Amino acid sequence: MGSNEGHKGSWLFGLILFVLGLVFMIENFTTLEVWDKIWRLWPIILVIWGIKEIWQRAVFFGLILVILGGIFLARYFFSVEIADNIWRFWPVVIIALGIDQIFKAFGRKKMVTQKRIKEEEEL
Repeated sequence: MGSNEGHKGSWLFGLILFVLGLVFMIENFTTLEVWDKIWRLWPIILVIWGIKEIWQRAVFFGLILVILGGIFLARYFFSVEIADNIWRFWPVVIIALGIDQIFKAFGRKKMVTQKRIKEEEEL
């Protein structure tokens, strides 16, 4: 693993921590209620994660994340009613992640096999 591969998400994690700290500081020292407004946008995380997964060719899992994020965002922006029992379906995300990992594992195995065949042909 290259030195950059282990630190790809470090700057993003640092930025998230910085913003969270900033939000809490603003709420502690002012009368503004920032967290309530920001918390409504949490589904954007699912949408961005889904787009990233689609970009990396994990289309199935990415689409599930984008759809779930879109459903939850629609609740706030288009006054779409979502039944309270939708939260019972949260394991769908875990199931989709498992399926995605299985497909990635088979894809890696196929790539390794193709690479080995190509190397043998070159010799």
